[in-house]
Amino acid sequence: MRAKPLRGRGEALARLLSGVRAVKQHETSSVLLISGPAGIGKTAVMSELCAQAAAMSLRVARSKCDEIEQIRPGAAFLGLLRSGPKPLLTADEFAQIVGDADEPLLLADRFEEVAARGPVLIAIDDVQWADAASRFLIRTLVPRLAGLPVAWVLTSRDEPFDDFTGHEAIRVVHEQLGPLGGSEVTSVARDRLGYVPDAETRRYLTATGGNPLFVEQMIDSVARAHAHGDDKATLVAEFQTAVAQQVSAMDRHVRDLVEVLATAGRPMPMRDLVALLPSAGSAIPAALATRLVSATEQGLSMRHDLVGAAVRETLPRKVMRDLHTRLATYYLNEAGDPLTAAAHARLAVEPGDLAVVHVLVAAAERLSGLGLSSDDAGDLATLAFRALNPSQPEWLAISLRCLTVLARTQRVREAIAVADLVIASQDDSDIVGQVHVDAARALWLSGRVTELTQRLERVLASTALKPGTNSRLRAAYALALTRADAGETAAKEAAEAAEQARASGDREALVLALQALGETARNEGRHGIALRNFREQRVVSGSAFLAEEVTSLQLLDRYADAQALLDQARLLGGGRLDMLPGLQSAQMWHDFLLCKLDDAEAGAAAVADLGHQLGTNLYVLDAHVVRTGVALLRDDLDRAAAQLAAVDKLTGADPAVREPWIAVMSGWLAGRQGDLHASMRTLAPVLRGAGAAFHYWPLWPCWLGMFYEFGGQPRNQDFAAEVVEAASQSARRNPGVASFEGIALQLRGVRDNDLDMLARAASVLQASPRPLLRGGGAAAYGRALLAAGRHDDGIAQLDRAWDEYDLADARAHRATVERLMRDAGADSAKWKMLPAEQTRGWTALTPAEQRVAVLISAGYTNKAAASRLGVSINTVGTQARSIFAKLGVQSRVQLANHLHEEGLVGPGEQPEAH
Repeated sequence: MRAKPLRGRGEALARLLSGVRAVKQHETSSVLLISGPAGIGKTAVMSELCAQAAAMSLRVARSKCDEIEQIRPGAAFLGLLRSGPKPLLTADEFAQIVGDADEPLLLADRFEEVAARGPVLIAIDDVQWADAASRFLIRTLVPRLAGLPVAWVLTSRDEPFDDFTGHEAIRVVHEQLGPLGGSEVTSVARDRLGYVPDAETRRYLTATGGNPLFVEQMIDSVARAHAHGDDKATLVAEFQTAVAQQVSAMDRHVRDLVEVLATAGRPMPMRDLVALLPSAGSAIPAALATRLVSATEQGLSMRHDLVGAAVRETLPRKVMRDLHTRLATYYLNEAGDPLTAAAHARLAVEPGDLAVVHVLVAAAERLSGLGLSSDDAGDLATLAFRALNPSQPEWLAISLRCLTVLARTQRVREAIAVADLVIASQDDSDIVGQVHVDAARALWLSGRVTELTQRLERVLASTALKPGTNSRLRAAYALALTRADAGETAAKEAAEAAEQARASGDREALVLALQALGETARNEGRHGIALRNFREQRVVSGSAFLAEEVTSLQLLDRYADAQALLDQARLLGGGRLDMLPGLQSAQMWHDFLLCKLDDAEAGAAAVADLGHQLGTNLYVLDAHVVRTGVALLRDDLDRAAAQLAAVDKLTGADPAVREPWIAVMSGWLAGRQGDLHASMRTLAPVLRGAGAAFHYWPLWPCWLGMFYEFGGQPRNQDFAAEVVEAASQSARRNPGVASFEGIALQLRGVRDNDLDMLARAASVLQASPRPLLRGGGAAAYGRALLAAGRHDDGIAQLDRAWDEYDLADARAHRATVERLMRDAGADSAKWKMLPAEQTRGWTALTPAEQRVAVLISAGYTNKAAASRLGVSINTVGTQARSIFAKLGVQSRVQLANHLHEEGLVGPGEQPEAH
């Protein structure tokens, strides 16, 4: 307990403490939010809550974010695990999971395990400076642990708390602290001084604006002055003036130490301080005596953020820049910490400052080369290039380095702009050729394939190219041809480019040639060959080309392997927070093809926004296609048409790149609208164009089934035969892949009205990971069985298809199957209530939610339930929140009691999931 009362915070503290008591008494979560400006007393209120929680026998874990640490993934949560006299984890346990900071989901699992051990208060100070991974963990863990006894105490200067509103299972108490009133300030002064301050002192205290930190500083100044009999010497009206006076009076070595700590903006271990300031060791005692500096477990730091800011205000701009430059250089070259180096380099950069530019570029190269923080790497390269002066001798060399980073991090718009400037300033054909190689990657992602081909043809016509440059240009040209020429020509160019690259040992040429080979194989629908080429490309080049490998795995039905690679990329990028645009697009397709439609639509929105920002038109196109597909599956035809209109206005990519996708989705939409003639007119050229192997998209199993559905009318038998042959060819080229083999069998069975073949198709497709194909196989077989007079067998197959479509939220397909069953005289209780009507109670839960409710009411953690059901932890967390809301419960215990009370289970039983 505090020795002195916490003045002016009694009511706020009482409301916050009620949330702590609820956690202790009811074993349910509370979120206690404390906001207000710097120095307003948020930390003091948090400290009181921690002390009261400890007195209630709650375990207490506390950490603090700072401005510099926000670039280090998971810093706030790692600090929680070993804080206080009774840490949440032992030293050995902590050592085992230190690496989990790079994988937020693993760290989240550990916190769920900790929370399950009993009531705990988790306090995080200064959330406004939380790193991206810590913010991700807060957003994830607060709702995920809603049924466990966890009190979250979060303080922030801002109010970034919208994420926690609307969760019925979570009690939220938000206290916005304001300044202390005049009487409260006087009471604080009386408590600390032992007497009521006089009128002149109260006037100075009023000038603090009621900011508790300022108040305490001024009262301490008054106390020291009173002890020396010199009130006027320290009765200053502004806090910064008082700090400036203290700094100016320091010994030079102490002042240097304080200035470094203030500029660093984070606790600094002794080794870092001594490396930067050899005199630091002898200056530390005097620095601590000033009370501007404090010692923590992490090292020395400024006693408060406002103190650090006040010190920085005393520094001339040049001194501040020099300090940031020293810190940036140290963290990059000595500490091996490019993230922290980058943070300081950003603050130090000025036009023409080569020292800082070199740090920015080196940090960008380090980050992009390690596959870390691609967004930061691209920003640093852009900042470095803009800081350069074209008249500087180093301009060309540094510009080329910036261009390489921008191309690697898929910053398309900036990469093309830098490339064009370099090309315009150079006459050396070899330099120009190399710039075209780097620009080729950006132009490819922008969808400007015609321009790319023309540029490469012009530069390849030069006779002054070095062999290595020529080899890279040939490989880039082969890649361009995979989107611009017939498959045979592109394949020949790609094979020759790869042979030339291997012979010369040129790694960059080989990377481009392997991508060309992979694209050629994928265009032909030979996805096993494509995978081998893309995998070799990734091994040779690093994770920058991981997206192509992931897509090939998806096309081979290897979704678990694809997700493993995406998770690995997420680990390197600090959660789903900083993946390359290509990987974000691959995750979006992953979710769409597995019918995780909410995740797919959210991912598509993010991919579209990022693509517009960076100029990656290919991914923008993909995002609009996915959003159109989601709308069509959900039978929202107006929204699908709006999305298609947006795609058609995407003028950045070549028409030849856009049109196949637009045609596929337009044909789908026309078919759903009942205009089969328009659908056929749109789809036929796409399918026949696939023979030229420009694009692999028409050969996807899902599209082939749709082609046949809308084009397989009696008057279009030739087109139907082409669809069947395309499906059969895809199956031959991808043996053992259930999606390809099953759809080929299904289309042949439908064409020939062959029940045995349709039965085989339905059986094969059950092994496909794609819900729509599983449902489609059962639906086609069920329809044929009804036509053959096998009513009960047909209804059973259609019912299985209905379940698949319902689970996938494919409302259009589900409605079609339901109409078939109704027309056949079938009825089902699960059709009775439309989803919009199912808002409360057990019947409001989806089948997936019912399965999750069964498990978590039986004591399963989110992680264990996810493992049992074969879904992600995030999916279980989302479903658990929906379950709590629909059933009106706030904890897992309440959920179990509710199921028993409603008679859904008996004593010791688990409820049945329907």
